[in-house]
Amino acid sequence: MRATLVERKVLFFKEQHLNVEEFERLGQTFGELFIHPTMPQLPESPYINPVATEHGPAKDWHIGGPWKTNPFVAELLQLKITPPAGGDTMWADMQAAYRALSAPMQRLFGDLTAVYLGDPSQYSPTTRANGGERLEVEHPLVIDHPETGERGLFYSTSAVRIEGLNDQEQELVRRLLLDHATQPRFVVRYRWQPGDIAVWDNRAVWHSAVDDYGDAPRLGWHAAAVADWRPGRQKPAA
Repeated sequence: MRATLVERKVLFFKEQHLNVEEFERLGQTFGELFIHPTMPQLPESPYINPVATEHGPAKDWHIGGPWKTNPFVAELLQLKITPPAGGDTMWADMQAAYRALSAPMQRLFGDLTAVYLGDPSQYSPTTRANGGERLEVEHPLVIDHPETGERGLFYSTSAVRIEGLNDQEQELVRRLLLDHATQPRFVVRYRWQPGDIAVWDNRAVWHSAVDDYGDAPRLGWHAAAVADWRPGRQKPAA
């Protein structure tokens, strides 16, 4: 299953209806389960985060855990309740998007790094307003996959800046990256049914929840797997 995930990047399991123990066991297939410090937790498991309509969809394109020095290896989501219409999730293949760039653009992105707030609590508007120490973590915009060596883009829209660029240059790079990587040829969109599970390789894809279901009920279980890895690029051979 791990090999298939690396190859296919997103896996879908239809109508599984896993319980807490089964969902945890599935997550442990892909790494050590992570206790998220800011997301809600099930009473039965600190590893499973209930994601409901009232929490709002994670609609911006993002990778999981960029505020960590070792972002998530994989993420899992099981939908327990689905809205009558809408509520899809999309994934974009960041390796395919990188391959489609021209050589000059590959070099440009390969020279850049993005800076993220290094503590998840800092993403709260209240926390930011209170000031205090600003913890940051920096990741390259292009990485080599730690298991395959395949090169791909690696960026989350939660980045606070792209290092070394002025404001106008940052906006141009962000827009170029977003417009390029979200072309339909790189994206899969999944229509959920209750019990469906998606597992994705966080080192190879972006994801985004479609915000089109209003106040309709939507409830999912989320979990993340981590490992001892650091986003980076191997130096080319001399």
